[in-house]
Amino acid sequence: MSQLIQMRQRINAIGTIKKITHATRLIAMSAHTRLANREPIMAHYKEEVKRLFGRLLADEETAGALPPVAYNPKAKQTLIVLVGSQKGFCGMFNSMLFKFLENHFSTQKHNHVFIAVGKKAHDYLSSQSATVLTSFTTLSSSTIGSIADVITTTIIQQAHLYNTVVVINNYPKSFFNQKPQQTLLLPIEQQARLDLELDAYYWPEAKHELVKILSSLYIHASVEALLLSSLTAEQAARFHSMDSATRNAQDLLETLNRDFNKLRQTKITKELIELSGSFHK
Repeated sequence: MSQLIQMRQRINAIGTIKKITHATRLIAMSAHTRLANREPIMAHYKEEVKRLFGRLLADEETAGALPPVAYNPKAKQTLIVLVGSQKGFCGMFNSMLFKFLENHFSTQKHNHVFIAVGKKAHDYLSSQSATVLTSFTTLSSSTIGSIADVITTTIIQQAHLYNTVVVINNYPKSFFNQKPQQTLLLPIEQQARLDLELDAYYWPEAKHELVKILSSLYIHASVEALLLSSLTAEQAARFHSMDSATRNAQDLLETLNRDFNKLRQTKITKELIELSGSFHK
């Protein structure tokens, strides 16, 4: 009897786990849909800022000017913005990201300064005793804009301390496949001259002032788009992880229920045999 009770308790526990994973799967799918709908708008805005910024940099009056953001090519340090997940239950999402980071920046770790975005990135960098400039442990769809604001301000104000600024994050290669990537933010390479000349626009401000404004918008749009891409990939990874967990729990429940019924039937049969034997005597 005790064995049946233990099996029943295990079945109830797995049933509870299945409900949790199923609910998490639905939440992840809903969040992914909302984020995926925002991505085309963000991508269009980023490309328009990049296109306008490229036309401005291609102008003769600004081509020989100082770089839009005054980074220091002689500096020995690299600023890395590492974007991990905010929560767990997303499979290999973070382990692939951290492995990618180690493969590309494994040497001279003391020359790297980090900005951690997402609780998992913060925890990983803390465990590695890395130099963390600042951390954001509340990454969500509602905080993307404010986080991008702070990162952009930090990059512009401290760019002279670093030779390059890169962002490492996961992006959704497809709904079923998330991949880590590295995006260079600084130095900003000058764009090639485009077909539509700058004279087609009316520029009331001085062009060197516009360079500062558009460089800030360009970095902000790039960072915000990368954060959004990472969040979208995170929700897709969580959906697949929870979907697999739900199906595994269902398979285990079917097996346990079958074993439970067999054991219960065996005990009933044994009791009937013992009862009939006592009547025979």
